[in-house]
Amino acid sequence: MGLPIIMLHHVCDNPYESLAGWSISRNKFSLLLNAIDKKGFQTTTFEEIDTKQWSGSVLKDKVIITFDDCPKSLLDFALPELIDRHMKAVFFIPTAEIGGYNRWDVDSQGFEKVELMDQADLIKLSTLGMEIGSHGHHHKNGNLICAADFAVEIETSKSILEKIIHKKIYSLAYPYGEVPKNFKALLKDAGYRYGLSIYQSFTHHLSLRRIGIHESDDAKSIAFKLSRSYQFLRVFADPLLSIFKSSKA
Repeated sequence: MGLPIIMLHHVCDNPYESLAGWSISRNKFSLLLNAIDKKGFQTTTFEEIDTKQWSGSVLKDKVIITFDDCPKSLLDFALPELIDRHMKAVFFIPTAEIGGYNRWDVDSQGFEKVELMDQADLIKLSTLGMEIGSHGHHHKNGNLICAADFAVEIETSKSILEKIIHKKIYSLAYPYGEVPKNFKALLKDAGYRYGLSIYQSFTHHLSLRRIGIHESDDAKSIAFKLSRSYQFLRVFADPLLSIFKSSKA
């Protein structure tokens, strides 16, 4: 798509130790938004890009901020901060856990429980101009289940979300960033327009790369991650990372 897509999970100052790697502080989040402002970027969503049919040069000053899992704590600081700055973001939630907790982390890795957003929260986000996207139904790795089961996961999630917010669901963030081999057919059949991963050896509108922002980042590294130079670097770095991961499998 040619624009930076930021990936975040938790924004909090005192995260559980098990979730620290997926968390950034409030100050770090503000630093990210400051960097976006400084570059003269405007936040947008996949819904807006699709409905307005934006492409090419129209996207050169745009950026997308995404949040996976939808921890309820995002409503305490991240959401008000976005609203104060007239910014938008995309929020991805596994629909089986709406109003629940991060069961996939707790059951498989022993992480601490984190409360997730409920239906009223999702409706609120939508009415405020945020986009709601799917993160699957049970947050299952698409490469560890059969294609038929993954199809049920993403179709069920999309249907549930559309009934809650009464809007079309455009985007899916693959759980764990794992893109199944037959992703194009699966997402097209389910009616998705965009699919989001993290690191990808190739990029496609159904397997988009994202940029992780970490607590170790500073103003300089965040500015670089928002640059075209960084996107160009990822074109070469992501295939190498894919080869490395395959060799370790």
